Amino acid sequence: MHIIRFFGTTLAGLVFANAMAASLPLSSKKFSPRHVGFAADSSRACLAGSRFDPESMQSTGELLLLDLKRDTVIAQAHIAVPEDYASLHPVQCAIDGDHVYLLANVDTQLPRSLNQGLVYLYQFNLQGKLLGKKKLAIEGRNRYGHALGVSANGVQVAGYIKDEDDASEYFSFYTLALDRRLNEGKLNVRKTGAFISGAEARFVGENVHVAGPFVAAKVVKDGWLDAYANSRILANGGYAWSMRPFKKDPRNVVAGISQQGAIYSLGYGENGSTLAVTSAEGKQVSLNSFPSKFCETSSLAEYGADVLALRKPCDEKRKLAELVLISPANGKETPLQLGQGEPLLAATSPGQWLVVSTDAAGKLAWHSGAIGGDTRLSQTVGGVEHSLTFGRINIDKKGEHSFDFVYEQRAGECRFSINGHAVEVDVVNPEGPDGKEMPQLVMYDGAEMTLLLPLKGAPREASLTGTLSPEQAKRSCGSKNGGKLSLSFVATGTRH
Repeated sequence: MHIIRFFGTTLAGLVFANAMAASLPLSSKKFSPRHVGFAADSSRACLAGSRFDPESMQSTGELLLLDLKRDTVIAQAHIAVPEDYASLHPVQCAIDGDHVYLLANVDTQLPRSLNQGLVYLYQFNLQGKLLGKKKLAIEGRNRYGHALGVSANGVQVAGYIKDEDDASEYFSFYTLALDRRLNEGKLNVRKTGAFISGAEARFVGENVHVAGPFVAAKVVKDGWLDAYANSRILANGGYAWSMRPFKKDPRNVVAGISQQGAIYSLGYGENGSTLAVTSAEGKQVSLNSFPSKFCETSSLAEYGADVLALRKPCDEKRKLAELVLISPANGKETPLQLGQGEPLLAATSPGQWLVVSTDAAGKLAWHSGAIGGDTRLSQTVGGVEHSLTFGRINIDKKGEHSFDFVYEQRAGECRFSINGHAVEVDVVNPEGPDGKEMPQLVMYDGAEMTLLLPLKGAPREASLTGTLSPEQAKRSCGSKNGGKLSLSFVATGTRH
């Protein structure tokens, strides 16, 4: 048993289990996670990705519905390629009450010269049953979907159209609204150029915010160049604003868009990385270049006051991707471990994060937890930094309390963590030795742990003693001697 004592406040006993992560019924050798969509109350999330069959060279889709409170997979649906076409590529998913939607791009044929791009929208219930699908009636030789958003009457879709003749190629940007029966409304096409493949887009209310490579309306066939740009486009109108965040475009720019519409753009070049931040109103908030040991970025998301990036080291000998927090103010990168294994996809909603990871055998898992308002207690022993982090105590609509906690070890390149999510907790009213009522406490008394925390405020000191399991000790950074722990923590401040 691990004993945690909060001096001057309460005593708590805690038995650490393995990291609170839920496995996914898929293998990373066949499944590539693409997008995470959070429900409005952040209690559920949808995960969309592709499955590739090397024998048939065919890509199909997979959709999973996750319960973030119970750490379980609620439903799973396989999306086959429609109409005997060549391949299907999921783009985004969205949850709207009792419905889950999936936006997908479909290739009619594998040879590029013969292929046409189509856009499909799928609708499922919360049990993963297909309720309907729709090939969107968008005119043009090639149509692609960028973004899927929930609206008051159904959903909205945004993307681009590419046409061509013998000498030129033509690009347009479109938006389209559909009701909950998948009946299409008016198609709005802007023949003024378009954000093409590789762009990131997100609906924010009645606007779609887009970041990525932009191409003019008419260009010379196979001889054009794109430029990186940010824009906000009215769902039923034109461009509200457009801007170019970089003075000189770095290579391989990846964008992330917050729920409020702020755009984060991260790229790298010969001299390091550059992070640009654009406000939802189109103003340049910051632009910082900084030296970095990382090059390619595959995920970028707002994480409190920082940016959460999933990046690969420039050193080819270190092939595994890593999560880092980047400060927009100065570009400082701080390693962050959110669960075990190699992270494949990271996403956030206000106050919450979700990471999909894989182990060496290709087994997939997902981890989730709280972002802001965490209290972090830490100390360094024998060159190993030990930390204990508590998330904010949350209260749902039913008045139920819950919170997250993480115990971490760091030493050089070594990272080890144990994640926990406490639910079904009680609020107690303790009395002091003099019989007077003390501040209320939140108590979690589960099958594997008991933990007490002050309902208001944060613990300033704590001690941790106990023994890791043999498997945990093997993966840890500084507990090889039987995995025994005996630590005293002092608060280092509160993260916001």
